[in-house]
Amino acid sequence: MQRRISFGTDGWRSKLDEGFTSENVRRVAFAIAEHVLECGSPGKGVFIGYDGRAQSKDFAEECANVLAFKGIACYLPPGPVPTPVAAFSAVRYSLAGSIMITASHNPPEYNGIKFIPDYGGPAMPDVTSGIERHIPPESPAIPEAANRSLISELDPYEDYLRHLHGLIKGELSGLRIVLDPMHGATSGYASRIFTQMGAIVETVRDRIDPIFGGAIPDPTPENLSGLKSRVIASGSDLGVAFDGDGDRLTAVTRDGIFLAVNQLLPLVYLHLMERRSMIGDAARTVATSHLVDRVADDHGQKVVEVPVGFKYIGVLLRERAVVIGGEESGGMSFSNHIPEKDGIASAAFLMEAAKSSGKGLGGLYQDMVSRYGRLSSARLDLRTSFEGDVIRLIEGEVAAKGEIMGSKVSGVNRKDGIKIILGNGSWMLFRKSGTENVVRVYAESSDDAFTAALLSYGKSLVFSFI
Repeated sequence: MQRRISFGTDGWRSKLDEGFTSENVRRVAFAIAEHVLECGSPGKGVFIGYDGRAQSKDFAEECANVLAFKGIACYLPPGPVPTPVAAFSAVRYSLAGSIMITASHNPPEYNGIKFIPDYGGPAMPDVTSGIERHIPPESPAIPEAANRSLISELDPYEDYLRHLHGLIKGELSGLRIVLDPMHGATSGYASRIFTQMGAIVETVRDRIDPIFGGAIPDPTPENLSGLKSRVIASGSDLGVAFDGDGDRLTAVTRDGIFLAVNQLLPLVYLHLMERRSMIGDAARTVATSHLVDRVADDHGQKVVEVPVGFKYIGVLLRERAVVIGGEESGGMSFSNHIPEKDGIASAAFLMEAAKSSGKGLGGLYQDMVSRYGRLSSARLDLRTSFEGDVIRLIEGEVAAKGEIMGSKVSGVNRKDGIKIILGNGSWMLFRKSGTENVVRVYAESSDDAFTAALLSYGKSLVFSFI
């Protein structure tokens, strides 16, 4: 009997040669095929994308063999593609969905598989639970040459580029940028796109490498010293780094200031409303900065707060209930795009904002801070073997005290974990990871020292119960 396979927040991931094996990939592909057949759309076909990790192409071909055996047409790209391109393909070609072989920003010893439904956004729990129910206990026996005529090549690059051209106004001509794909799926892809959109592009780590140059493909400041140095040395207008599969980004200003989605989401939102007349509400997860709320309120709009997970933002984007949505971990997307986070499209809007404003990314950020203030956000991941309901215990402790570090508790939000709003506008969030035994502690305030103190307090509170 094989081990149980579960889809977490964003698909199934496991270590290569431990859980992530050809046999288990066939089991998952078989379940996805059953789901597609159950939905009555096998004739529409499925796009199967893959990143540059070890064996990703082989795993994609395994999936294609299984789906073709079940009578479902499959479309494989000529090489690695970013996850948002796979999501775009499902919509652009009116497919039953896309499969993406990737472990995103996980270390190179991991790989993963996700199913993207026909609407081009994250699968909701009813879809993933349905797929899980179809996973067979053993790997199905699939003849190697079964229905190979149903497998063909499809390169979505030109259509995706054309779509990005339609998203932004005009060319990016004259804009000097540095891109850091971190040896991930955007290697060679993003640089080609932005060059064709008129930007002057320099790159670092712009080559597919299954082990990501020995680093973890997560665009955090400590992993991006090379990008920062290159932006400053070249005098470029901005730099952008993408994670392993290209659905998340981090930016760097000409002066070497890192901007994460907590800063980029309100910045791009402001640009869309004031320069693009895309007036509307925004969405963020409970763990994302409230700076976007200040922008929305100033323009007579509101922010819809959802649990952690881009799938909840994706629903709002699909319904055109918001013009933009983002999450603290690095992803954004837009109502005129796919309802899946997309680092490349987000970078395109960011570059448009920098060029059209004439102020550059750094100038835009400083203008935003002068108008709405600066918020300091931080997060801690605390590993624990505690099996009890630590979130409930924390809520009880805070309720009994009624204050944190001298600030009165003004509200409690139970949308995802426990979010504590303080009277001075600061907040803390405690939530358990859905995929590992980790308690995540988030904090935000207007002061770096107070945010750090809140995190320290949160850490001591968590460990006091375990």
